[in-house]
Amino acid sequence: MMMISAHHLQKNGIEVTTFHPALHELRDWFPGQHFENEFNFEKIQSFDLVIVENDNSSKIKKLLAAFEKKELKYLSIFYPSYLSIKHASLSSLDQVFDPHLTMVENISLATARLLSLPASKFNGIVFPFGLVHRLYKNRILIHPTSSQKEKNWHSSKYLKLAEKLKNKGFDPCFIVHEYERENWKNVLKLGFDLPHFPHLSDLAAFTYQSGYVIGNDSLLGHLASNLGIPNWIIANDYKRMQLWRPGWLEGKVITPPFWIPNFKFLRIKKKYWQHCITTHQVLSNFETS
Repeated sequence: MMMISAHHLQKNGIEVTTFHPALHELRDWFPGQHFENEFNFEKIQSFDLVIVENDNSSKIKKLLAAFEKKELKYLSIFYPSYLSIKHASLSSLDQVFDPHLTMVENISLATARLLSLPASKFNGIVFPFGLVHRLYKNRILIHPTSSQKEKNWHSSKYLKLAEKLKNKGFDPCFIVHEYERENWKNVLKLGFDLPHFPHLSDLAAFTYQSGYVIGNDSLLGHLASNLGIPNWIIANDYKRMQLWRPGWLEGKVITPPFWIPNFKFLRIKKKYWQHCITTHQVLSNFETS
């Protein structure tokens, strides 16, 4: 998503370095962009402008401290959410996002304000030669994990959903991180594929040629959206997903019914949301979209 900023900065004659632990594996998808996978604090002190998405980490605190000491020329923090009692005072370059717009839209607007240019969601992505968009239209990528366990729909429900999709003529396969494969090897015995991707570029190519993506709020839904692949996101909170839903090709978000109580002292929806979304609900949403 932050490649939107990198692209438009570069497009306007600015030399850009993007720091991320894995994005360098997609360098062929973002030609002309320079990536570094290690956050080099000493190096960025020579930059004219540092743009960073706030994640409430020690890195943000270090950047803020350096900016206050004038060790950084200019710092722009993109805040997905902002609380004055929790975060630092806003500078003229900081950007606070609108919770009713997607992250993609917010980053586009924030970048446009910084550069005084029209907003655009395009991030410069190109598709390597030889790939055919949605070549395997019946292939459905199921992404059952995320970085936070509490955001994951029940694994048993994903398996049940995969069985139902297979019975309808689709080809479901499960997409998990390398360190998660051991916990998901049982899907192979059930007749589902569990492909291995050495690099993000391999995952991107596989996704680009697939028909659909269904999964938790995480990387794959946003990647699919950026690649123009129809996607369904199963999540615990519709309000939060207004900001975090995929924002290029609009993702379909499936959350617990609105009528399930979530009062301050009765957090049924928050605690038991996985039980509140059925495989029938997900399948019906998929078939009618």
